[in-house]
Amino acid sequence: MADAFLQFMVRKLDSLIQKEFGLIWGVDQEMKKLSSLLSTIQAVLEDAEEKQITNKPLQNWLRKLKDAAYKVDDILDECATEAALLESNRQNSSFNKKVCTSCLTPHNVMFRHRIGSRMRDIRERLDEIAEERLKFHLMEGGVERRSRVIENRQTGSIITQSQVYGREEDKERIVECLVEKVAGSDNVSVYPIVGLGGLGKTTLAQMVFNDERIMSHFELRIWVCVSEDFSLSRIIKDIIESATGSACENLELDPLQEVLQSLSHEKLRYLLVLHGVWNEDQEKWDRLKYVLACGSRGASIIVTTRIQTVASHMGTMPLHQLSGLTEDDCWSLFKERAFRREKEERPNLVALGKEIVSKCGGLPLVIKSLGSMMSNKSEENQWISVVKSELWNLPQHESSILPA
Repeated sequence: MADAFLQFMVRKLDSLIQKEFGLIWGVDQEMKKLSSLLSTIQAVLEDAEEKQITNKPLQNWLRKLKDAAYKVDDILDECATEAALLESNRQNSSFNKKVCTSCLTPHNVMFRHRIGSRMRDIRERLDEIAEERLKFHLMEGGVERRSRVIENRQTGSIITQSQVYGREEDKERIVECLVEKVAGSDNVSVYPIVGLGGLGKTTLAQMVFNDERIMSHFELRIWVCVSEDFSLSRIIKDIIESATGSACENLELDPLQEVLQSLSHEKLRYLLVLHGVWNEDQEKWDRLKYVLACGSRGASIIVTTRIQTVASHMGTMPLHQLSGLTEDDCWSLFKERAFRREKEERPNLVALGKEIVSKCGGLPLVIKSLGSMMSNKSEENQWISVVKSELWNLPQHESSILPA
């Protein structure tokens, strides 16, 4: 999501540069440097957002970038307002346009001084942030990498793990709500599940989707991966294909809407899971919701997202904030992945394993990943080596187990 935000700001900057407002305000070079810096940082954002789960310094770096990006956005909003005023003056003035835009009025002088100072300050801050990225050895992204990331985020409705730890209470709460509390609702109910990447939103949605009570209550169950591309035509096409079990022609939006609404004439009580929603565009969601306003009483939608504003826009019920696993559940999950029978009796590995788990922040994805790394390692020094390479950000003095 940060990637899209930076891309949006680069477009705003480039638009101001092309219209020569930077020249008028005396900040043209600062704008160009700022645009270049944002593009440089944007190139490594995808890799940074993937790796931040197990990397505390990288999380801090992204947080600093986010703070700086908001300041840039504030500056650009102020520039856009001033640019609109200049455009209005150009259109209304009987003088030569170039003369009009270069008039050194007190307002223009004050604005140039203020915006120039703020632009230099934030550019210097972003210089530091861009330089700091080098120590993380991040890969630059591109079309191929973006396609790979999106493909990796694609998920299905089938639970692929033998046992799920610590999510039974969450599942019961959602199932009870969908089967009992909103079963008689005339309007489509939208239940948002919100949480950090790696917390298990997908797994929880799969558990609900495959619960026997859900399967018997809903006449139609549909699972659609949304990801960053909130394309109405693609989402509707995926819904139709999931509902009918057959491929749908690559139609334009209007014919797709007609097909979907023709299916709604059966008035089925459906459950739709929109998995991995990133786009915060309220208008797009309203258009999709209008098309989905079909089915019998109790029709429901589950939305999984990392972004609370997405949940606020889409949800008709209070969001379900997913928290990290408890210490006991974390240990059970790690032990299942990491320990073979012969390792369980070795107190030193058990102690080291618990130390590893304590640093994972309750994130199931991180625990599974590290546990799997340990599964084919039987020596303590091998475990320590993995810890130092994967959790290198942890100060050694925090652990009585990790040697200096």
